[in-house]
Amino acid sequence: MWKDVSVGFVGVLLCWGMVAANPLRPLTSPPVQFYEKHCASCHGKEGAMFTKPFENKYASVDELREMVRSMPGADALDEAGLQAMVAYMRAISRGEPFIAWTRERDRVIEGEVSPANAVLTAAAGRLPLSVERPAPNRWRIRLPAKVKPANVRLRASLGSKAVVLFLKDSRLTQR
Repeated sequence: MWKDVSVGFVGVLLCWGMVAANPLRPLTSPPVQFYEKHCASCHGKEGAMFTKPFENKYASVDELREMVRSMPGADALDEAGLQAMVAYMRAISRGEPFIAWTRERDRVIEGEVSPANAVLTAAAGRLPLSVERPAPNRWRIRLPAKVKPANVRLRASLGSKAVVLFLKDSRLTQR
């Protein structure tokens, strides 16, 4: 019996170690890009045709999620992509900026920001990072030596509203 318990305990520790050792990865379905391709023709660029706060029409986040799932093209979204779209819809509804991390390669991290006129800044601890904007809703950061994506903090502001994304905690801003 003790052998079974110790084998089970070791298995739990190994699984926990794999999860702890596996850092957060970027999203595979960029939500702003997906929205602009599949949703903007009916709902307006960056949700311009939505009434605010439209999320209040739904009794719960689950109901909003089901509405998003029912939209044309949404069947192409995986679970993380669907969650990202719901978070983006909530940001639009609240008139808040939205940030998503969508790519990491060769010491460069990339992502999306909405609305396009949001001011985006980044830092790793006290070290400010240079943020490139290759397109209105896109951002790119070339990481200095010894800076890991998990150390990066992004802040998007638009007027009096601001959101902060810690890449060690999440791939997107959500509330």
